[in-house]
Amino acid sequence: MIDKQIPLTFDRRSALFITSGLILTSVLIMRMLQMQVFQYSRYKRLSENNATRIRVNLPERGKILDAAGGSLARDESVYRIYIIPDEATDLPALLETVRKELSMRPRDMERLERRIQRQRGFQPAIVREAASWEQLAALRTAGQEGLHIERGWSRRYPGGQLAAHVIGHVGGLESARHDRRAAITSPFFMVGQSGLERTYNDVLAGTPGRAIVNVDALGRIVGEDHSREVLAINGTDIRTTISEPIQKALEAGLEQHRAGCGIAIEIETGNILAMASTPSFNPDVFRSDDGAEIMDELRNNPLKPFMNKTIEGLYPPGSTFKIVVALAALEAGAILPTERIFCPGHWEYGRHLYHCWERRGHGWVNLDVAMQKSCDIYFYQIALRIGIDSIKNMALRLGLMQRLLDELPREAIGVVPDRQWKQRHIGQSWLHGDTIISGIGQGFILANCLQLCVMTARAVSNKVVVPRLVIDPTDEKPNFEPLGLQPRNIRILMTGLDKVLREGGTAVWSAVNVNGARMGGKTGTSQVRRISAEERAAGIRTNEQLPWHLRNHGLFVGYAPLTNPKYAVASIMEHVGGSGPAAQTTARVMRELLKKS
Repeated sequence: MIDKQIPLTFDRRSALFITSGLILTSVLIMRMLQMQVFQYSRYKRLSENNATRIRVNLPERGKILDAAGGSLARDESVYRIYIIPDEATDLPALLETVRKELSMRPRDMERLERRIQRQRGFQPAIVREAASWEQLAALRTAGQEGLHIERGWSRRYPGGQLAAHVIGHVGGLESARHDRRAAITSPFFMVGQSGLERTYNDVLAGTPGRAIVNVDALGRIVGEDHSREVLAINGTDIRTTISEPIQKALEAGLEQHRAGCGIAIEIETGNILAMASTPSFNPDVFRSDDGAEIMDELRNNPLKPFMNKTIEGLYPPGSTFKIVVALAALEAGAILPTERIFCPGHWEYGRHLYHCWERRGHGWVNLDVAMQKSCDIYFYQIALRIGIDSIKNMALRLGLMQRLLDELPREAIGVVPDRQWKQRHIGQSWLHGDTIISGIGQGFILANCLQLCVMTARAVSNKVVVPRLVIDPTDEKPNFEPLGLQPRNIRILMTGLDKVLREGGTAVWSAVNVNGARMGGKTGTSQVRRISAEERAAGIRTNEQLPWHLRNHGLFVGYAPLTNPKYAVASIMEHVGGSGPAAQTTARVMRELLKKS
């Protein structure tokens, strides 16, 4: 039997089939290698993200209210757009989509790119704080990985710059690293940066909540697991003592000049009805696209718009300090109201010649006339008679050189010097000339606007008035302790303060009379720098001829009504030359106060 060998042959169809199978198998193997080895981390993350994700739910920040319950600061619901770089498969393409759909300016794109480079890839980079519906629709259509749209809260200030230094402003965690609670939510968690927003941040901020959400591979939410949800606790509102009409009147008066500050207090309660510093700022613009640039401009402004000058600014009190000297002399029994001192326009003591602001002199003056005309020669001699220790003790009783307000940060304490202070800080012994010049509120003496207002309130009420900015609903009406001055001396002082705004007084043009209720007060001019001999030789004779920043400050402290005073107001105008603008602003505020009485 003969065996026959059958040749192995393939037709064309079999060859195509086998070749195709090999190619497909190779592609599958390469794809598996890519997914399991080369891109393992990415697909592991996408797989995990395809299940659940923790979402932090931010609470609504508490409102800051005025005395009538109106909102000075509140949260508003917004839709914000942000990018998480680690989730983007093509970050340059995503940024180009954002630029095109939101019509972003080159500088905005540069800022966004710097933010992405500066922070970690898993942290959100805000693109737009509050997006329009058209922008939201366009971006939702784009649907790129790493792009997120989320509903949240944004801080708003309905009054713009109204009471801005009192309210303060909020900012992200990059400027408040101390707040550990919000590390996982940056940059959406806002913390107080200044003013009441900062002091009461823990009360206003609330507590973040947590939600477990189901997402797909692109990070889009497809459901929520409510069984493990932790609700956010909203912040608590705080109510201030600020009266909107009084605040507006004060700011309107201050804004007529470059820089200054003012404050109004209700004497019976210590409630601060108005507090303002100029120039000011509008905290609403800080969350805008140009917010960073605007903030930098404000920080670099030499007029210091971020500074709350009512408590941070220190000024020589000038002749407003004569209230302290007069009460110290009366309480010590060193003067009688009828005693007269002659003012020829100058007074020689030792080898020094001390001048009155009125070069022609005031003639014979008693305490009333000395207060009315603000005679320096009278107070030089009275100060020397009672000594610096008596003056300082009275200043401390009236609230100077003290921190008076717990609600706001950075309150400056000021200076009321004595022998020990000068030796410790200047390294020199105390001289009679130091006491003499202290009698008119010059020399080393420094005070802030709040202290001068409290000084006035205590002097005319004979009570230890303590100011406050925030009202606790559980608080009872304060019952201030007696200051302990002799009522007769208070009446003598107030007689002189009344005459300041009558004919012949230094503030007669700022007199107030609202339905028979009148204002008393005291003018003050604090010298920034004396005109030098060289300047006099060059023809500079008056303060108005000096550059603006070298001119004198103008001050005024007032109270009303004349009997049983209800209100005290203090105003300081920087470099205005004299007390007139400050007196006019105080009068404007006092008229508004007396209208509401």
